[in-house]
Amino acid sequence: MENNIYINGLKIVDFVTNEKTVDISGYAAHFGTANLNREIVDGNSFSKFFELYDTKQLVPRLNYEHTDTVIGGIDSLEIKDNGLFMKAHLTKSVKIVEEMILPLIETNDLCSLSTEGYIDYNDIVENEDGTYYANTFLLTGVSIVSCPADPDAKFSLNSFINEYMESKRQKVEEIKNSLKWYQL
Repeated sequence: MENNIYINGLKIVDFVTNEKTVDISGYAAHFGTANLNREIVDGNSFSKFFELYDTKQLVPRLNYEHTDTVIGGIDSLEIKDNGLFMKAHLTKSVKIVEEMILPLIETNDLCSLSTEGYIDYNDIVENEDGTYYANTFLLTGVSIVSCPADPDAKFSLNSFINEYMESKRQKVEEIKNSLKWYQL
C-alpha cells in the first residue's frame, strides 16, 4: 500500500532527493479512456514496446514539450493499475531544467506528462464515436508538458518535498541549539 500525500492537488508518491537530480513519478498514459487526440490505449498496446524495452533495443527519452531537448532520464516504466507508470529524474545541470523547468514545476505551472511514439495505423480499431484503439504503441519518449493530450497524466515532485522538509528540520535544530545556549 502506498503512502499518499497530496500538495496542491499533486499526488506525491516517493520521497527521494539528490543534489544533482529531481525525481518525479506519475502516469504517462491512462488506459481505457480517450485522450484529446481520440486515442485509446491499454496495457496490451505496449506489449511490443516492453519486448524491446526489456532488452534495451528501445530506450525512451525524457523531453521537454515534445522537443529534442533531453532533460533527464526515465528510470522505470511499468503497467500499473490503470495506466503506464513512470519514474524518472530531471538533471539539474541541464541549463533549461535549472533556469526554466524547475521554477515552473515549483509553482505548479508545469506538471503534466505526454507520451511520444509510433502507432501502427494499420493495426488500429476505429470506434463509432470517432475514437480509435491503438493495438500497438511503441513509446519513444515522454515529455513534460503544459498541455497534455491526457489531462490526467500528471507527475509528482519527489525531491522538492524532501528539500523543503530538510530545510524546515534544519531550522528547528537551529532554534533548539540556540535555546540550549540560554539554558546553560
